[in-house]
Parts: sequence; structure tokens; C-alpha cells
Amino acid sequence: MTESSTAGAEALLSEAILPLAASTFVVTFTGVGLGRERARNVLDKEIYRRFGKPRGSDAHHAYQAVIVQIVLIWEQALLAARTSSGPLRLLPDGARVLAATDPLGEVHTLLRV
Repeated sequence: MTESSTAGAEALLSEAILPLAASTFVVTFTGVGLGRERARNVLDKEIYRRFGKPRGSDAHHAYQAVIVQIVLIWEQALLAARTSSGPLRLLPDGARVLAATDPLGEVHTLLRV
């Protein structure tokens, strides 16, 4: 990895995953109605906005691993689910998280952490 892609990947990998999952969920799904779909690349673009676009194979794979982990957290908390055709679907608990004043607290409650 180059120095700049290493810095972005290192920053992403050192980020606490639950707050990152909660905050990216809100950004990704704000304005999306219950049961509606959202393309996963919206999440990718938000990660790139925060940490820079990955350069090089190692950085790209590190970013994708974190993005998959975020989606798995969303699924585990029943916020959103992957559909068979690829997009993410907003679930009822996800709609409640979007309406909450403390989305991270709601995610913690749903995950019972």
C-alpha cells in the first residue's frame, strides 16, 4: 500500500466499529422508507468520504472487509438486510433507529451490548 492509502486504511481499521456502523447507517438510510431498498454503494461512498478512497489492492480489500462487517452488524441488529438482488432493505428496527435521538444507543440496545 502507498503511504496515503495506508493512512486511510489504518484510520478505518482503528475506528470503533459499532459507532461507525451506527453513524453510517443513519447517513445511508436517512430519507429511505420502511421496506425500501438502498444500493450498498451509498455506504461505500460514505466510507470513502470519511477515510479517503482506497488506493491499491490491500487498501481496497481492507475497506471492503470493514464495509462487510458494517453490513453484518446492521443485519445482526435487524436494521437492514441484503436482498437476493444486492441492495440493502430497511427493516422496522432500522426505521426506529433512524427516528431515535441516540442511534448508537439504540444499536447497542438491539445488539444487547
